[in-house]
Amino acid sequence: MSNAAPADPLQKRRWLPGTPRSRRVMAMAVALAVVLAVLFWPQAFNLHFQPSPAHAWQLFLVSALSFLCTVILALVLARQIVKLTAERRANVMGARFKTKLVIGALALSLTPVICMFGFTYGLINRTLDKWFSRPVETVRDDNGRTLALLTQFVSQNARSEAESIAYSPALTGSLSRQDWAGVAAVLARHQVTLQGGFAVIVGKTGELLESYQMPAGYHPPARAPGHVPIGIAGQGYMLAQAPLRGGLTVEVGMPIPAAITAQISQLAHDRDRYEQLAQERKSLRLIYTGYLALLTLAILFGATWMALYLSKQVTEPMGALAAATQEIARGNLAYRVSTPAAQSHDEIGLLVHSFNRMAADLETSRRYTEALLDNTPSAVMSLDQRYRIERVNPAVERLFGAQSAARQLEDFFDATSVRTLHHLLRKALRWPSASGQLDVTTHSGRQLTLAATVASIRPSGYVLVLEDLTDLLRMQKTAAWREVAQRIAHEIKNPLTPIALSAERIQRRLSDAAIVGECATTIETEVRSLQRLVDEFSTFARFPHAQPVDCDLNEVIGRALRSFDGRLDGMQIRTLLEDPLPKLRLDPEDMKRVFLNLIDNAAEAMRRSPYRQLTLATQRMDGIVEAVVADTGHGLPPGDKQRLFLPYYSTRERGSGLGLAIVQRIVEENGGTLRAEDNEPLGARFVIELPVEGSLS
Repeated sequence: MSNAAPADPLQKRRWLPGTPRSRRVMAMAVALAVVLAVLFWPQAFNLHFQPSPAHAWQLFLVSALSFLCTVILALVLARQIVKLTAERRANVMGARFKTKLVIGALALSLTPVICMFGFTYGLINRTLDKWFSRPVETVRDDNGRTLALLTQFVSQNARSEAESIAYSPALTGSLSRQDWAGVAAVLARHQVTLQGGFAVIVGKTGELLESYQMPAGYHPPARAPGHVPIGIAGQGYMLAQAPLRGGLTVEVGMPIPAAITAQISQLAHDRDRYEQLAQERKSLRLIYTGYLALLTLAILFGATWMALYLSKQVTEPMGALAAATQEIARGNLAYRVSTPAAQSHDEIGLLVHSFNRMAADLETSRRYTEALLDNTPSAVMSLDQRYRIERVNPAVERLFGAQSAARQLEDFFDATSVRTLHHLLRKALRWPSASGQLDVTTHSGRQLTLAATVASIRPSGYVLVLEDLTDLLRMQKTAAWREVAQRIAHEIKNPLTPIALSAERIQRRLSDAAIVGECATTIETEVRSLQRLVDEFSTFARFPHAQPVDCDLNEVIGRALRSFDGRLDGMQIRTLLEDPLPKLRLDPEDMKRVFLNLIDNAAEAMRRSPYRQLTLATQRMDGIVEAVVADTGHGLPPGDKQRLFLPYYSTRERGSGLGLAIVQRIVEENGGTLRAEDNEPLGARFVIELPVEGSLS
């Protein structure tokens, strides 16, 4: 297993300072800021700017930029939403969180943005409507009438002066005589009424015949002058004409004061600009609406981008943690999360750091466990839910031989042991662990006695621990039989002494019939004791093979209990027998003997107990039937539980020590198991488990 942490697959997609992606984002942000500045600069800092033919290119540029930016922002926003939708449908890690964050950001920003858009749009329309409202148009009309009256007044003065000169008799006489000096004198006499203006006589073809105070550069107009002032040499004049006889014309130019000229020009300019604005009213509304739409989209885009950016700060480390979790689950404990978040000091960085520390601790713990399993003398197997072997430690190969390709229990154990192991595996689902003893014949022919302990590790499988008890049991049996031999010698020696003494007395007292009869009785009693002892050992050594038939375990227990009628007085009998129970393949007489022995032991244990209760219970469990015989006696000493079933071991004053050994052998002959436990709150309980199917091993 490599110790190097693999590269984080999300690392290449992260937004890091100095990366090409970050530079592109910064460039786009700067470009957007410049475009917005270009768009809003004229309106923000040039309040007098209005669309006009002279600024047509500016209007076109502003409109094009506004439309282009609006389309770009709309496309980018739509792309982000489509991408987020696709990630959510593909169940990409963090897509749901991104969606919630984006929806939340849009919801928070959409309400004020819509309110701002509606308010500003209404304000623009109201402002434009006020610009072109009826009062403003009335002011415009009044301004036009004032301009018309003013120009009309000046024009009438000029026309009156022209008619006064034309209707003068002196001028008429001088013209009839073609006395041009007299004509000039007549014009000069109107110097006061001309108010600094000029007068000229124009011929039929427009030629200039005579003039008075005519400014330089003046040429009589080809048409009759209207009510429009003209400028001559920097001075404004209002022209007027009057006809003379012979097709001649008198033309008078009355000077206009500079203040009146400026006012007339300003009024005319204001009128022209208002008319131009009235024509551009729709264009203005479109431009300002475009500005507003662009600003709205920019705000929404900024909110969405910020939500996506913030979500990535959470989802990308979470995605890396999820990927790391999958690697850890696959057994790659060397995997580490290497993200920029790991260097931060916020909650995400603390989480990443804690995960890496946890992975390191798990890796250390696994190395310790592997070293422990590799060096433990017990054989350890890891099984899945289908009882297939996933992993074994070296002790398994030492115990069964090199079988590296073995993946089934049948590759190690014989059929009988496999059935026993299946029973323990099912039992481990109900209890923290299940234990049993196996007599295994390996494929190489070795005879092994193994202590099997099974623990369920949900939902992955099981752990099977095997301890080789072959040598230990061999030594225990040797010691037990040595003790049996010593006890047999002692038990045989005890009756032999009175027999020998009685025989000697018979020899000495053959004439005394009473003594001979007493000695004969003693010899008979001791011989029967020897016979009983020999019978018990014969029974233990013989162990006849069971004769199984279909029978009801409750009925067997009932028969055994009825055999004690009248001998269990003063004792509370409690029977908790589940009915009905499935039929079991058992030897009923052997099993009756088992319950007789257990009930007798329980009654003996409760002889001195202040509270005496005998409990007989049966229940069906997963694949087995469990029978319990419990008492409230003195209980089992902790050191005696492992020796109870050894031959000739007894805790009773008058016991031979063979009863429980015989009971265990009978139970095993009928395919079951027997164990001793402490009873709560006091006493002992013996539990028999018999398989429902295939009760014989």
